[in-house]
Formats: sequence, C-alpha cells, structure tokens
Amino acid sequence: MPKQNCSKKKLEDDPTFTSLRYPTATQGKIWLQRRQNIPPSKIADELEVSRPFVSKAQRIAETRIGTLLEHAASINRVQLRHLSTSYGIAIGYSAPYASDAFILYSPSIGVQIWFDHEGECETCSQLAECKQTLLLLAEEWEISIDEDQTPNDLAQNLFETIKKRLEWNDK
Repeated sequence: MPKQNCSKKKLEDDPTFTSLRYPTATQGKIWLQRRQNIPPSKIADELEVSRPFVSKAQRIAETRIGTLLEHAASINRVQLRHLSTSYGIAIGYSAPYASDAFILYSPSIGVQIWFDHEGECETCSQLAECKQTLLLLAEEWEISIDEDQTPNDLAQNLFETIKKRLEWNDK
C-alpha cells in the first residue's frame, strides 16, 4: 500500500497555538501578589529582583492571561460582557448552554470555565474536584465561603461576591 502524503500543518507551526502561553511560575506569582494588593517594592524585595522586573512580569502575565481568557471564551462560544486581566476573570453568556459563563485564570489550576446551571452535585462523579477547585479559587480571591455547601451553591456565592467586588452588576 503506498504511503499517503499528508501535508497537515503541525500545531507548533500555527501562530494561534504559539500565542497561547500561560504566565511563567514567577509571572504567575507576581500577578497573584499584585492582585492581592502587595506593593511591587515588597514583591521585588521578596524575589530579589528589581521593581521594573516586577512591573514587566505583571504586564506580560496580564497579556497572556487576557489571551487565554479570550481563547477559552471563543472555543466555548461565550460572548463576553466583562474581562479583567488584572483579576484573571471574564464573564459572558453561552447561547448553546443558555447560561452565564465564568472563565477564570489561577496560577495553581490554570484556566477554568464554569457555566451557571442547576446541577445534581450529589450524583456527579466530579463532586470532590469541583468543590476543591472552588475552595482554592475562594482562597486565592480571599473570599470566605461555607465549605459545607454544594458546588452549585459555592459557585453562586463565589461568583456573586467576585462580581460585587469588581462592580460588575449587569444582572
């Protein structure tokens, strides 16, 4: 049987693929500390780097986070209403699911997308994973939530608190 000549382009050659880069560990750490209002001078002292390094790492991280959030919205057909690269969150509407969607970036878990829905958490095989992710996000956002709630309730409380904090009151 003759060998087929495949002229498929490698993913590495696609400029879209190469532009999707997560912040480095250092950039992610700096970004998270800035989100938590830690002054650049304190971050620079802690990491033993210059303040300009901290500022540049923050700008690079925010650019990468914005690209990641917009890409996640695009591939999930979410029409964005709000986007904050400094907080690593985007909120929009998903017509296919007829629900709001929350897209978040976290240095420890990457990009996550949550669809606002009424699930049956008690019977879901991902109950523990969802709960752990939501608790981690709440910790990163420095939001105290009741750990005994279902993931649906945890998510609703977490995202409502975030929306209030960012003054995104469109619903």
